[in-house]
Amino acid sequence: MRRTRGAAAAVLLAALVGVLIGAALVWGWLSKQQATTARITVARGEALPPVSREGQDAITAAVARVGPAVVNIDTKVVAHGLGFLEEPFPGRGQASGTIIDGKNGYVLSNAHVVKDAAQIQVTLADGRTFPAKLVGSDPLTEVAVVRIEGGKNLPQATLGSSADLPVGAWLIAIGNPFGFENSVTVGVLSARGRAVGPSRGVVLQDLMQTDASINPGNSGGALVDLNGNVVGIPTAMIPQAQGIGFAVPAEVAEQVAERLIKTGKMPWLGISHKELSPPEAASRGVPGGRGSVVMEVVPGGPADKAGMQAGDVILKVNEKRVNTAKDVGKEVRTHDSGSRITVTVWRKGREEKVEVTLGEVPQNL
Repeated sequence: MRRTRGAAAAVLLAALVGVLIGAALVWGWLSKQQATTARITVARGEALPPVSREGQDAITAAVARVGPAVVNIDTKVVAHGLGFLEEPFPGRGQASGTIIDGKNGYVLSNAHVVKDAAQIQVTLADGRTFPAKLVGSDPLTEVAVVRIEGGKNLPQATLGSSADLPVGAWLIAIGNPFGFENSVTVGVLSARGRAVGPSRGVVLQDLMQTDASINPGNSGGALVDLNGNVVGIPTAMIPQAQGIGFAVPAEVAEQVAERLIKTGKMPWLGISHKELSPPEAASRGVPGGRGSVVMEVVPGGPADKAGMQAGDVILKVNEKRVNTAKDVGKEVRTHDSGSRITVTVWRKGREEKVEVTLGEVPQNL
């Protein structure tokens, strides 16, 4: 009887172990099937939400729209003199440009890209190559325009506006870094209103800062929003940093390009200046607490000849109020070289009017 009960217990235990082993095998198989199904689902995109306008579809659409208009610019230079900027393109003279008028062949780029260029060659994204000539260059804003000779049915990009872009907005940089044609990088608008330059000399004002990778050769290319509009022209970088690049806002580039295409040169006041800080404005008693203070007057320049002085606070240009250094530059650029303007300054506690005949921006700044 005891032997029978022992045998039954052994059978029951064996059955229980078998059930547990079977359950474990089934559980493992189900888990494997679920994992496989999940991988297949993700691979097919069935489990992912639809791509939004702000996602991949917008980026690829923007690149498809602007990419054909971004060109490679090769130059043969008399000498390399790039001023304060870190070398923004390979020493062989290769950088980027963006066609803004396909009918007439006008290409927007940077001033340092074509500085001292004895010969300019433009290569399109489709492989076509054309000679080009310099239309004009403005070292004060780092904007230049060249014209393709003999091109027909050229693609062109649309200049937009950076003014309404919030910090954090997606941006796409298209250019030819190190000669790698039509490379695309993506980032955001990190900040606006940046000033970049040395303590003395040309300081670029009101630049856009982005973490979209900008490498040597991107200069003069396109910084694009998700609507496929060019909102900036990549201009400078900080090699020691990561994710810090700068671009000229499209509004500035467009204003300068229109003036260069019209006259081939830019008006020049002949000063370096910066926005007045509120404490400094208060200490000087500046009306309205805003303005742009003159840091340096170029000897022999238009402002110097007119009697402007370091320390003057610019309040108005032709009776139009200017609150910032950006405003001053914008107003000056609405005039031709040789035009006479009235600059109202705050000097030693009172307003004075100075009559200035604008010169032409020198190319050796």
